[in-house]
Amino acid sequence: MLVVAGLGVALSALWLNQFFPKAEATREVLYPLRMIFGVVMVITIVLGILAARRRDFVHHRAWMIRSYAIALVAGTQVFTLGIGGAVLGTGELTVALLMGTAWGLNLAVAEWSIRRSSARRTRRTPTRAPMAA
Repeated sequence: MLVVAGLGVALSALWLNQFFPKAEATREVLYPLRMIFGVVMVITIVLGILAARRRDFVHHRAWMIRSYAIALVAGTQVFTLGIGGAVLGTGELTVALLMGTAWGLNLAVAEWSIRRSSARRTRRTPTRAPMAA
């Protein structure tokens, strides 16, 4: 069910990007970013599904974390637009770049989380001492 919802989010975002009226900076900066991240979200969901079908749950988890990071960009944009707008202003190009910054922040946190949990799993793997005869 979550996969269907995730694909619905990604595909509807791609559809809206195609048919929603665009301002100049939005057309030049956000349109390609939305296309890239919409397609990447579909790809990460599909790769996550394929990993789960192989019973490779470590990679499944990583792909789904990346997909979730892309999907949650609207929440992060509240902060990038609020803080960035207060510091840098609210010009059309600035707003478009601040919105794009949210994807970078989300994916950076996602990759940090994936690598952190991977390192933690590696450290916890017990090594067995050879059995004495």
